[in-house]
Amino acid sequence: MTRTSPQITIFAGRFGSGKTEIALNWAAAISKRGLDPYLIDLDIVTPYFRTRDRATEMAALGVQVVSPFPAGHRLHIPAVNPQIQGAIEQSARPVVVDLGGDEQGVRALAPYVHLIRGRAHAMYFVANPYRPFMDTADKIEGAVRAIERSAHLAVTGLVSNPNLMSESSPELFARGHHLVEQAARQLDLPIAFAAVGEDLSEKLDRGQVSAKLVVIHRYFPMFDPVRARNEVGDKGLS
Repeated sequence: MTRTSPQITIFAGRFGSGKTEIALNWAAAISKRGLDPYLIDLDIVTPYFRTRDRATEMAALGVQVVSPFPAGHRLHIPAVNPQIQGAIEQSARPVVVDLGGDEQGVRALAPYVHLIRGRAHAMYFVANPYRPFMDTADKIEGAVRAIERSAHLAVTGLVSNPNLMSESSPELFARGHHLVEQAARQLDLPIAFAAVGEDLSEKLDRGQVSAKLVVIHRYFPMFDPVRARNEVGDKGLS
């Protein structure tokens, strides 16, 4: 979140990685510098934490959320959207993209990849090793390779986000971050930064974390998987 940030910053990550919270925080930090970014919601997979559900809150901060989806919809296959294309093509305002984290999700980026390649950009994979299928360095590496194949765009760095929500602790954070470091070495990629929630940040010994630490404000309530399953059972996925 520096003045040398690329024109387009893409955050991808598997379900529960925290990449939507990080995308929101990244856009808000850019806005504090008076740059009024676009925040593009291209997550067609996650039904619970959606950038577009925070559009009003973001607008109050100077962030314009762009989405091809109506606010109440969940799973979609988007078509090319002129507003999204226009946001990517313009150069006056930074662009942040919230992208799904599996092969299906990253295909939403496909109509715009040729535009992104011609711009200064970064694509970060948000890794939370405490989420399913992310608990080893090999699995993180495999997820990154799969995303690159589907997106036809190279991941340029990892974001370390080791947490178990309210059960997080400094020790848990350190163990998880160590796994992300292993994955970064295997991928020969840098760790752009490590994200830590406001509640945990004051307890961490920052000297024990080699990566830059970025404190994340939570725009969504703590995830309750039982409630989420009940909501899906009652309403279905539209």
